[in-house]
Amino acid sequence: ITKCYLCNVQFHDGVQCGSCKKHLDFGCANISESGWRKLGSARMAQWKCPMCRSSSPAVSTPEPTSLDTILGEIRDMKRQLLNLPALVDDIRAIRDELAGLKISCERTGGRLDEFETRLTEVEEKVSKFDNLHETVNRLQTDLSSTKFLQSSNEQRSRLNNVEIKGVPVKKDENLFSIFEAIGERINYNCPKSQVNYISRVPIFNSNEKLIIISFLNRYVKEDFVAAARANKDLSTSDIGFQGSSQRVYVNDHLSIEYKKLLSKVKSTAKDKQYEYVWVKHSKIHVLKNKYSKVIIIRKDSDLNKLI
Repeated sequence: ITKCYLCNVQFHDGVQCGSCKKHLDFGCANISESGWRKLGSARMAQWKCPMCRSSSPAVSTPEPTSLDTILGEIRDMKRQLLNLPALVDDIRAIRDELAGLKISCERTGGRLDEFETRLTEVEEKVSKFDNLHETVNRLQTDLSSTKFLQSSNEQRSRLNNVEIKGVPVKKDENLFSIFEAIGERINYNCPKSQVNYISRVPIFNSNEKLIIISFLNRYVKEDFVAAARANKDLSTSDIGFQGSSQRVYVNDHLSIEYKKLLSKVKSTAKDKQYEYVWVKHSKIHVLKNKYSKVIIIRKDSDLNKLI
């Protein structure tokens, strides 16, 4: 039994990245079991996981600050900041005492010097905490940048993928037959040779399973999605399923983080009366009306653009 590097779930059979040597289950590796078997030993040894593929561009980029390092520094800063309220109270107490002592300072010259020294020491400590605030803010900025980079890389690894929702699971089903039936219905016939792999992927907290199709060519994938969206009434009865008909949705394959972001965008757009929200080329687009400018949302802070 092996534990998946991405989801930490134990599994009996999965894949191993030829680059980083980490083990993943088939779902997290974005490859079906049958597709993995067909690779053969030579191609298995060369196979790379989505993380290694996304980190393979020739142009080198500065290595982002480690998340563990950033989080550790933030925890240290916060522990030191716990004493700040007590220091502020000390300053106020000392200032109150000084105000009273100045009224009758003949016999308290020595104490005034002592309190002045204490006040200077405390103010120096407060100054250091001000610097710590700046450090925390910088680390939080680094953390946000690192998370955004990871999220972007994860979504980039899905650029060639299509997510199909609403197709019931059948015993001994042929996913390529379903793919061909959809292509025929939307008037976009794509040969199997353009498909890298096709598989079912479970949905969190649901018995339903998505169909993920990974194309070899990004432009073929974009044309397939565009043709499907042009047929807005695509249903299970259109692709040969009997019984009660239900809608079939063909969309870009978004990562979990991008799906969460899309949900936030839809909610904010509704509250602020934006008419259109859609995903194209794996990017979230928002339009207030047909006369306004398109806004692209890539991260949570971009929601501030919706006014």
